[in-house]
Amino acid sequence: MANQMSGARRLACVLLSASLAALASAAQAQKAEVVFSAGPTGGSWTPLAASISQVVHSRDPDLTVQVEPGAALVNMEKLRTDKADIGWSMTTVVADARGGVGQFAGKPTDKALFVANFYPNVWQLVVPAGSDIKSVKDLKGKPVALPARGNTSLAAGWEYVLKINGMTLADLGPKSYGPVASNAEAVKNRQAMAAGWFTVVPGSFVLDLGSTMPLRMLGITEAEFDALKKINAGFARYTVKPGVYKDQGIEAAVNTFQSPTILMASSRVPPEVIYRLTKAIVEGRGEFANVVKVMKDVTPADMATNFDIPYHPGAEKYFREAGLLKK
Repeated sequence: MANQMSGARRLACVLLSASLAALASAAQAQKAEVVFSAGPTGGSWTPLAASISQVVHSRDPDLTVQVEPGAALVNMEKLRTDKADIGWSMTTVVADARGGVGQFAGKPTDKALFVANFYPNVWQLVVPAGSDIKSVKDLKGKPVALPARGNTSLAAGWEYVLKINGMTLADLGPKSYGPVASNAEAVKNRQAMAAGWFTVVPGSFVLDLGSTMPLRMLGITEAEFDALKKINAGFARYTVKPGVYKDQGIEAAVNTFQSPTILMASSRVPPEVIYRLTKAIVEGRGEFANVVKVMKDVTPADMATNFDIPYHPGAEKYFREAGLLKK
């Protein structure tokens, strides 16, 4: 009898140990960390990524989002080469990457998949209002402050806008390259006569620069926009409304263009991880307006709009469960 009891105890201990090990394994499986390649210093992408990291972790403590510097083109390359798990991008960059054109010539990739749509990323090119620069062509030979090499605002902003005007970077005068803040400082110090970036409206660099001098924003004509669409179909029209930059000297509406800011994820990230990430982001979206005001009116349906880019399976699962996808 004693031996039978001893055997029963041993079996119970074995079963208990196995159960505890299974529970520990399950708990461990719930823990995940993703690397988020964000944006350059001075823009909205880095603080918004930091807000996402906080919101996700507060709603899903076992999911950690590690934010590191990046830029749209850089982020896509990092996703392509497995150096990041998620990253900001723009519709135009995704179109180039999937088509293997532009910066991705010879290295097309379908590894980056759609997670969520965030807000318009608007091209804003400003010059001192007191200058004689009334169009892009007037920048010929003038000193300019440019985004760092590898940044979308340089490749799909400056280079494309110059191209549709029959120009290249070589047609500009002395050039300095750097983040948003240093570009604004260069114009403030009269070392440059123009700065242009894809960013939110109102853009921090326009507000900053306009606090020291009246500005003029160079618009994009219909003919120029048509030419841009031929280069990349991901562009969309955008009008900066009158009064947005009134205190910066820009009173009238300005017709320009935009490429929506979207969050992408590598196909190698497990669907369950991206499902949890998407759920936390969409349901916690109210927090993001504290960083980017335009997020205030963004709805779950807006965030599910994928611009014909394939969804990451995890994001698709969440949007379907939330009733945001019809098919």
